[in-house]
Amino acid sequence: MNEKQGYCITTKCFRLRCSHPEWLASTQDFYNRIEKFYYDLYLNHEELWEKNSQESLRFLEMLSLPGKEKRVPERALPWEDVPTYFRRAAANAGIAAAKSHLSRGKNSYVTQAVKLNSSVVYYSRMYRDFSSREITLKVWDGQFWKWMRCRLYGEELPANGQPMSPSVTAEGEFFMLHVPVKEPVPDASSVKERMKAGKNICALQFTNGDAFAVASICDKDGQERAVRFFGGGREYAHHCRRILEKIEKSRESLGDSPQGQVNRKYWNHLKNLTDYHAHRVSREIIRFCEEYQAGVIALPRYNEEYSRRVMIGAGNWSPLHLSTRIRNFLQYKGWKAGIIVIEVHAAGTGSVCARCGGKIIREDEEAKEFFCEAGHRGNKYLNAARNLAVKCRGQFEK
Repeated sequence: MNEKQGYCITTKCFRLRCSHPEWLASTQDFYNRIEKFYYDLYLNHEELWEKNSQESLRFLEMLSLPGKEKRVPERALPWEDVPTYFRRAAANAGIAAAKSHLSRGKNSYVTQAVKLNSSVVYYSRMYRDFSSREITLKVWDGQFWKWMRCRLYGEELPANGQPMSPSVTAEGEFFMLHVPVKEPVPDASSVKERMKAGKNICALQFTNGDAFAVASICDKDGQERAVRFFGGGREYAHHCRRILEKIEKSRESLGDSPQGQVNRKYWNHLKNLTDYHAHRVSREIIRFCEEYQAGVIALPRYNEEYSRRVMIGAGNWSPLHLSTRIRNFLQYKGWKAGIIVIEVHAAGTGSVCARCGGKIIREDEEAKEFFCEAGHRGNKYLNAARNLAVKCRGQFEK
């Protein structure tokens, strides 16, 4: 099969250091004022609501900027000498905020109380000398536009990636530079094309034990190629319990104030721990798929009511509850690696034996084992993953 070429866009984050951070704050304040101007202007012209963003931008520029032959705009932009690309970036942000406002069904004319605080997006000609270690930004110091050189700290930009318009955002006491990077994808073919070409399938089953997930890879003939358990669940649950105990002690001694410095520190620790394990497990799954050349990852899909009950029973800080984040991370990590992630309904995958097709007559919940009517026994999660892989292949063969 001739693999189709595609691309993915991921965001790289850098910590930004400069000699005048107050200029970055002034630039963002100016950006947000221009954004608010175009936000109000958009909402007060209903004829724009059905137009796309590019058409809306052109219309708003006609309303706010003097045209040829000294045409007087309907509502002139109240600031002079604003760089074109800076103004357009702020206007696009205002249009996006207004569309979001309308999508929520709110009154389009009650806009005065809205405060916008978008990150400053730098279009071309607003930055230069950009590399993985530095960038020169055009900033507003409150009176004049100036070029300011900034140092960047973070990972290297990919050699085969194409950086797109960066944005500067304030995160606590630091300023961060977020850079969308467009990278080529090794295989952008559809699921049907992959199945027709006989690509291997990696089927996953999530657990609430020491293994976050169990994976089984099968080939085009239905033969199992590899099995792997992705551990760390008990360690994750243990650390979560320890942090939650500290939060509870903090509440007892300091009160239940969500703004408390101690409580905030513990909640951030809990969030970082969750993100770390979700990223770690999803990376390990992708590497496993690359090792055995799997082109498709099949995830189990359950009825909404069943999923809700299971998640409530497992708890908010359990290995099984983390599966939601692992699923989300697998989507974009898989596509970047040329792997498609799909969902297959899990009905019936846990009720029959993957070896003989016989009914499962008993399960040992404590040992996580199953016993089938033919006398076979094994890990029930691995058995469900094997059945899911066969079901996925069978659906596309039909």
